[in-house]
Amino acid sequence: MFNKKWTLKYKGSIKEYDLGKKMKISPEIGQILKNRGIKDKEDAEIFINPSLDYLRDPFLMKDMKKAVDRIKYAMENNQNIWVYGDYDVDGVSSTSILCIYFDSIGYPVKYYIPNRLEEGYGINEDAIRILKEQECDLIISVDCGITSVKEVELANELGIDIIITDHHEVQDKIPDAYAVINPKQKDCKYPFDMLCGCGVAFKIIQALTPEDEFKTSMYKYLEIVTLATICDIVPLVDENRIIVKNGLKLMKDGENIGLRELINVCGIETDKIGSSHIGFSIGPRINASGRLGYSYLGVELFTTKSKEEAMEIASLLEEKNNERQMIEAKMYQEAEDIILNDKNYNSDKVLVIAKEGWQHGVIGIVASKLTEKYYKPTILLTIEDGEATGSARSIKGFSIFDSLVNCSELLNKFGGHEQAAGLSMDSKNIETLRRKVNEIANYQLTEDDMVENISVEFELNEGSIDFNLIEELHSLEPFGMSNPSPRFIMRELEIRGIFRLGKDKNHLKLNLEKNNVYECIGFNMAYMSEQFEVGDKVDVLFQLDENNYMGNRKIQFLLKDIRMAYPKDIGKNLDSINLFRNIKPCLDSNNKISNYGKVNIDGCKDINVFDYINEKSLVIANSVNGFFKALSDISLTEYEFDINYNIIENINNKVQLIFFPYIDKIDLKRYNNIILYDYLYDIEEYSCLFEESDNECEIIKYYDKNDLIYINNIIRSIIPEREEFITLYKIMSKYKEIKINILDIKSKLNIAPIKLFAMLNVFKELDLINFHVEDENSTLTMEIMPKPSTKIDLASSKVLQGLNQLKDKYKQSY
Repeated sequence: MFNKKWTLKYKGSIKEYDLGKKMKISPEIGQILKNRGIKDKEDAEIFINPSLDYLRDPFLMKDMKKAVDRIKYAMENNQNIWVYGDYDVDGVSSTSILCIYFDSIGYPVKYYIPNRLEEGYGINEDAIRILKEQECDLIISVDCGITSVKEVELANELGIDIIITDHHEVQDKIPDAYAVINPKQKDCKYPFDMLCGCGVAFKIIQALTPEDEFKTSMYKYLEIVTLATICDIVPLVDENRIIVKNGLKLMKDGENIGLRELINVCGIETDKIGSSHIGFSIGPRINASGRLGYSYLGVELFTTKSKEEAMEIASLLEEKNNERQMIEAKMYQEAEDIILNDKNYNSDKVLVIAKEGWQHGVIGIVASKLTEKYYKPTILLTIEDGEATGSARSIKGFSIFDSLVNCSELLNKFGGHEQAAGLSMDSKNIETLRRKVNEIANYQLTEDDMVENISVEFELNEGSIDFNLIEELHSLEPFGMSNPSPRFIMRELEIRGIFRLGKDKNHLKLNLEKNNVYECIGFNMAYMSEQFEVGDKVDVLFQLDENNYMGNRKIQFLLKDIRMAYPKDIGKNLDSINLFRNIKPCLDSNNKISNYGKVNIDGCKDINVFDYINEKSLVIANSVNGFFKALSDISLTEYEFDINYNIIENINNKVQLIFFPYIDKIDLKRYNNIILYDYLYDIEEYSCLFEESDNECEIIKYYDKNDLIYINNIIRSIIPEREEFITLYKIMSKYKEIKINILDIKSKLNIAPIKLFAMLNVFKELDLINFHVEDENSTLTMEIMPKPSTKIDLASSKVLQGLNQLKDKYKQSY
């Protein structure tokens, strides 16, 4: 029932723990640390203040000594060394820090980065031949090479030694290079295999530098390695966290001239720079140049010693980024059009989309955006001269790399890892790839896997939201994989304003109110604006941030998802109307109550209801409000659930949510908790619950006297007057058949949906009409039956008798 699943890591009110007292941090920060498995002061201090002293010994990596010896030999013998990089942020950064290192020791080296548009990813044979013509003796590859088996063979034949440094997944055959440094190799004993490519290059520099000297010289590289580590989306734990935490501090002072000027171009205040600025502002500008075939600009920027040159290159990168954004927007719209015009994409679990003329360099970004929007693995391809090349992005639980391995006979070249990959193939094989990769996905992915599951720290209390909490959240940076930016939820906020922002109006702004009004921004979420209107009550999932513009400091929510809390007008809400269809009295009740009138029906909301929800729970709702509240709570747990009406249809280990239950027809003994979100309609039902449930079953009445109004409204609205029956029958008698959209019931028939379904059930029982609802298109079809030969007595209707009995019992009970 929701586009995305939200799962709370911690459920209930936030408490103060001993850890928080010892560290002098707020209960909210203490809970976030607990959510990350940090429970004692020592671990918390290492997490918040990771020291560079904890960097690991680089010689633990396989082939590191061999590589260092070969590099030193090359320098001793004045050999020509080339650094061969990749065109993305990680490759550009890796190339840059090695160039900075060799420059710092006074040894001249050159670098080569393939043109993304003309040469594609990784080491290629033409480049090897070009370097041979340049009298190259030694190539050090960075962020690429682990799949370049044929290319390394060619280099060996030409007398060039290659040292491969990479971090991508290792395939069956490892290239026969002079040395291969990749911590993902099975026989590599390095204890941390999640470094980015620049991180591996950084370890080479560490290995080449005397230990005492490295303690001071590493600051020349740390900012650039931090940039690459954040942008390559590797887990920010262990050495990655040490690098990034310290690198962010260094960026505030601006050790690297080029990076400092790029930060200025981005308009980022250096004293507030964080991982999000790098991931969403700085990194894309470096990537943009590579995507358009100008990767060398990033290396020139990071290695220049001239402020004027740095300013010039940073401005050029800004221009390239603007150009990239225009190309990206056009490509994204074209991909969307392809999806909308082919209905098969609705059922495809993997989107495979191809078109001639798409820009090679931007495909990965667009694939990421489509994956994020549709939450489906996406393979995006551009076709040129019969060859299709492109990028793939995936979702949790589906390795796009493994799926490509299983389709390798269709591919000319591919590489990558679980969540992202690059590939090339003959265009004639595209449809075969689409079919085969979807066969793999159909086998591996369930329908539940296709719903994005967003982990949420906890439900944030409005009273805790202030600038102090935002400052404390910054102490938990850097955020990224394995240490995600804390996400929170708040429920039942009212929309006060809806706006579309940005040059292309693709961003969403909401003003939301609870006790206070909050400014909320959803980047690339403008498409959701049509789902809501001012006055709606919504639940929101967000990151807490601040907006500091022109000295005006505001708390801001960065939206990640929005959903309705409950309908504003239940007469115009499809889910609510479907609930009304299921309010039917039980006509053959078997209640045999011996304890009538002796039960306590009072409820209480001053509990943590999440303590009682589990796979053996029965959750009961009798009103629309109670149903949506119960649904909201259950959906925040890790448990799967079924929705039932009147009776339990499936017996399984799921939470059972039932609306308007026939209590005496439920096997109550199989539940260890029964949670009532509404009053029951009569006291006999309470007695049945207590008598028929297991002795150890807890019955939780999660309501208070204010909730009685919702049940009251149903009782008051559900029983039609005789004149209303006559009016409806006269309307229907004019037609043989009436078809009407459920959402139009109130406006076209001037009858509340709850009352209409009660009347239809009575007419159907008396053979006056037949009706059914087509759920696919929400159409109610009413068909008039042949006029009866004898007069019909409405009072003879069992349904109407049951409704009147329900009303009488309710009055007696309350």
